[in-house]
This record gives sequence, structure tokens and C-alpha cells, in this order.
Amino acid sequence: MYEEGVKALTQALSCIPDLPGVYEMLDAKGSVLYVGKAKRLARRVISYTRISALPLRLQQMVSKIRSVRYTVTHNELEALLLELHTIQKKKPPFNILLKEGHALWYLALSIHDFPALLAKRSNFLEGEKVFGPFWNRDILETTKTYIYKAFQLRSCSDHVFLRRKRPCLQYYIKSCSAPCVQKITIQEYKKTVEGALQILKGKSDKLEKTLLEEMKTASAHYAYEKAATLRDRLRWIHQAKTLQSFGHVPKEDLDVIAAAFDHGVTCLQVCCFRQGINYGGQHFFFPGTTQAETGQVLSEFIRQFYFNVKPPKEFLVSHPCSFDVIEALEYLHQVNVKLTTIPCNEAYQNVLSHANLNAQHALLQYVQAKDEIFVLSQRMKTVFQLTKAPVHIEVYDNSHVQGHYSCAGMVSFENGVWQAKNSRILFMGKTLGDDHALLREMLVRRFSKNISAPDLILVDGGAGQVSTAYDALCMLNLHHIDLLGIAKGPQHRDGKEIFYRKNQEPIRLLETDSLLHFLQRLRNKAHQYVIQAYRRKHREAMVQGLFEQIPGVGPARQEKLRCIFPDAEALKSASLEDLKAVPGFSKKLAEKVYEFLQSF
Repeated sequence: MYEEGVKALTQALSCIPDLPGVYEMLDAKGSVLYVGKAKRLARRVISYTRISALPLRLQQMVSKIRSVRYTVTHNELEALLLELHTIQKKKPPFNILLKEGHALWYLALSIHDFPALLAKRSNFLEGEKVFGPFWNRDILETTKTYIYKAFQLRSCSDHVFLRRKRPCLQYYIKSCSAPCVQKITIQEYKKTVEGALQILKGKSDKLEKTLLEEMKTASAHYAYEKAATLRDRLRWIHQAKTLQSFGHVPKEDLDVIAAAFDHGVTCLQVCCFRQGINYGGQHFFFPGTTQAETGQVLSEFIRQFYFNVKPPKEFLVSHPCSFDVIEALEYLHQVNVKLTTIPCNEAYQNVLSHANLNAQHALLQYVQAKDEIFVLSQRMKTVFQLTKAPVHIEVYDNSHVQGHYSCAGMVSFENGVWQAKNSRILFMGKTLGDDHALLREMLVRRFSKNISAPDLILVDGGAGQVSTAYDALCMLNLHHIDLLGIAKGPQHRDGKEIFYRKNQEPIRLLETDSLLHFLQRLRNKAHQYVIQAYRRKHREAMVQGLFEQIPGVGPARQEKLRCIFPDAEALKSASLEDLKAVPGFSKKLAEKVYEFLQSF
């Protein structure tokens, strides 16, 4: 089983030097299986010939090796950085990889006489006050809502702010003070911004005391409306403060990372603290690992995640990890980073204990869900007479209105988990409402690319859609792929779904059946994915249509309008003076366009 791999390694060793560098294990097709770095390349590569000492994951990798490629570097740090760049670029399947899509969020207070509080991931402007990172989007959104309620800061972009002529909905639900239409002075707004800053910095005690005294004074002078406003503000401030608090928290910029292992899965729980404020946390799962690799998993996570994210001043970790990683981060970001493995005080012990507990609970839920999916997969095979228990499922759905803005979608799931990166949308223009043509075209386009086939195709539809899909698969010589249709029952009620297989009797599951609920969830996710894509396309078409509908404005003038008003909302809120200022617009044309826009 391993003979060819060991032979390839032995042959490569004849020319690999014992110097620092990076090595790549390649399969028969020349695809990269694994990337590693070493202080001494030859010594590291020869270690892969001792099969029994390797974890199962790397044993499987050795069985596929057919050649080795290497690059010599000047030192180990250079090798570490080159290895990281190569892993980020090539995503080798046998490396411990961090899945993409984990960008962090921040709250930014813009530079303006009336600053806006905005959620951002990047593109911060010089002078903006930035708070974060928020590891949990829910915490960010809740914090933002509390601050809007407490201080009524604006949430709109500067572009929208400058063009508003009347207050938006946020003003009427008391989440904005409408500075766009002078409902508040610069001085008053500045005072509310200072209050919001105190909350975001975690220093609201003095503010709360001042507001409490003002509320009591207002009440004593029978100014009950003002007292009620101050009372509400205090309540929102208290809720924001509670969200940030975490008992006795270290005042340092600290990321706590705890690891837990069970059933071949390592779970890492990250908890983030900045200046004594709790910015939430997140857990990450690494299946196919061993308990002995826990320290390596932790090191790889830190190295890959903080490659593009500024690291904290200190890491507190539950397991020893490589100091080389810290050295690489310091070099990349030009900062000093401390690595702590033993808590030095009670506050550190508390946060590490909290992270450990959360890692264990998250891992338990993950393993239980995985076991449940395995059972459901086996039941699916039995109930629907499939050729195998499906792990990789693709769901197909489409959306259109009387054939316009037609789009079809393929949504991919692996072990019941949505794979956003592998899901696809196909826009078809006008199809005269032909659902079958949409489905057929989607299948043909999807399988025209050399992408691994799913274990099961789930079609949103009945016998007709199943027949269309089967014909398309036969045309592509893929009739061996299992195919299942899910159609809504009478009155389109959930729980009454009917399942269709080619040349089999329809099947209906009990409303309480967990298998039905699982398939409903996949179908609903696909439907949501396609509907969102359809709505985006429809909005784009509406914006395009608005510019094209303006009387007396041809393509050249439309382009001039788009340079100044990038979307329909901005154009609709344009004043007459704004339109007169557009290059090439006469006073008469500006008035004509303004009159047209007032009808929307």
C-alpha cells in the first residue's frame, strides 16, 4: 500500500539537501498533497518513510506520494513564511487547513461633523475610531443596536446622508436623531458621540452616574418626558455594558485559545478580550486529526488565521505550541507578541477555564450532530433505496416571475453542512417560465466541469422534475447518481411533502420524522439561496431600468448620472440643484428629470 510512496521519497532523498526549506508532496497527477517546512529538509523528508510513526492522515498521504518538490531558503523563518504562503495558495488536502470565510468584524466611527457608527471588515479610513475585533457577529449587531437606541447615532453612508431631504425610518423608531435634516445640532450630536465612545471603550460608569442624576433632577422638576428619555438611555447603556462584561477580565489585549479532542476531531475555542472588553468568541473544528496533534493544530490555526489579521499582544493557550509561529507573526505584522501556556493569575485562569469548557461543549454538540447525520444518511439509503448512504448532497431549485430574471441554483451540502464555496447560481435571462429547461441547463452546466459528483441529487419538484433531471443525467452518462425529488403536498403545507424516485412509487414520511425535517432543511436552504440571488438580480435590473426610463437622457448622460449617483436610491433623493450640477444638464433638462423622479 505504501511501497510506491516510500520509493518516491527514497528517490527524492538522493538530491534533497540537509538545509532549511519547504517541501511539497505530489501525487501521480502532480497535484500538491502536502506542504511542510524544515530546518533540515533531508531529515524531515526521511521521517515520512517510517510509516508506523505517522498519524493515519499522513499514512494515507504517503500512499499517494509519487514525487517530492523542494525549495531551499536562507533560514527557518524564511521557510516558515514560504510554507504559509504556499499553503494559503494551494490548499493541500493533507495539511491541517483553516476553512475560509472567518473574517472578523469591527465597529468604526466615521470622520464627519455627524459621525456614523458602521460595521466594517476592512477599508478603514485614517482617523476613524475602530473598535473590535468582534468574533461573534450577533454580539456586534446587538452592541450596535443598543448604541443606536441609547445615543441615536446615524447608520447611513455619507453619500445617503448628504442627499436626504426628510428623516428615514430610523428616526421614527428612535434609533437616529436625524442630523441629515438638522433635527439635532452639531454640539448636541457631539455630546452623544462622546457618550457612545465611553460605552465602546468600556468606561461608562461615570456617564451612567451623570445620567442618573440628570434623570432624578428632571423628575423632581416634573419634566417627565425628559426623565423617561434618560431612563431609556440608561437601560440601553446597561444592556450594552452587560454584553461586554465577563467577570474579572484581564485588561490586556488577549486572545484565549483552548483545544478539546474527541472522536478524531479537534475543536478550538477562541475568546477575544481587548482593554478589558469581551468581544465574543468562536469555535473551529478540525476533523481527521489525532490527540497527539493538538499542539500542531493550535499552531497551524494561529499561523493561518492571523496571517491577515493583526494578532493581539498576547495569546493564552491551553496546549504548548510552536514559538516559531509567534516569531513569524512578529515578523509579518511588525509587533511584539507574547505566548502564555500557564495562567499567571486568577483572571487568566478564569478565562482559560471558560474557553476550555466552551470547547468541550462545542465539540460534544459537533460529534452528536455528526452521529445524527450518519444515522439519517443510513436511513435515507434504506427508505429511498439509494445505492449508498449519501454524504455529499446537491439540491437544485430555481426562481423566476413569469419567466423574467430566471435563475437556477445548486446548493451543496457535506454531512448536512452547507458548502457555500461549492454552491452555484445560474442566471438565464428570459425562459418563458420553463422550470424544466432551467433545471436541465443547470445540470448540464454543472457537470460540464470536472467537479466531483455528489452522492445524491435532491430536486425541488415532483415526478416531472425528477424525469427531466434523470434525462439530463443520462445524456451526460451520469445516470448512476442517485436522484430524489421533494414536492410540497396539498395546500403546500410543510410536513405533507411527497418524495419521488425514478420508476418508484411516491413516498410520504411522517410529519414527526427527523429524516423529513432534515430534507426540509436542505430544501429550504436551497430555496433561500436561490430567492436571494433572484432578488439581487431583480434589484440590479430595477436600478438599471430607472436610469434608462428617464425621458430625454441617452446613454452618455446616463453614464454621467451614474458617476454622481451610483444607485437608484441616491438618484431618487437628488435635489434639483444636484441635477443642475451634472455636467451636460441644462436647467430645463434638470427640471424635467427632477419632475420625473418625484413620481417614484
